[in-house]
Amino acid sequence: MRRVVVLGGTFDLFHRGHRLLLSFAASLGEKLIIGVTSDEFASEKKHSVEPFETRLNNVLSFLQEKHVEFELFKLDDFAGPSVSLEEGTLLSTSETLENSILINKIRRGKGLRPLEILLAPILEAEDSHPISSSRIRRGEIDEKGCLKVGKA
Repeated sequence: MRRVVVLGGTFDLFHRGHRLLLSFAASLGEKLIIGVTSDEFASEKKHSVEPFETRLNNVLSFLQEKHVEFELFKLDDFAGPSVSLEEGTLLSTSETLENSILINKIRRGKGLRPLEILLAPILEAEDSHPISSSRIRRGEIDEKGCLKVGKA
């Protein structure tokens, strides 16, 4: 078991994929450090997202049910505190792997050891495409990954 697992995300329209990611993180580490993107940082997305407080509270509620030690913070950029932590494991997905590699380059530039990077699975909907907030927002799938009627 790793001592500290670090990850970040928008956690918009909290769905089954988010639950899997956070459960996977909880199974890996004694403590989780989780960044939830700020409204300002999330505004760079091509669509609107739920307010920061809503997204933060969804993550908080889920983690409280897991009975795992955690720290939540507002994420204003892709790296957050991971560029200066003494130790930890970065939990990435295929979509965020490049950011994790960049974080380790920044760490090396500061004279810090790189963090271990682990790749987490991405949960697929019943059509074998990833569950995502964007797909839910477009009405293709529900938060569990089930196809909406007429969207097959």
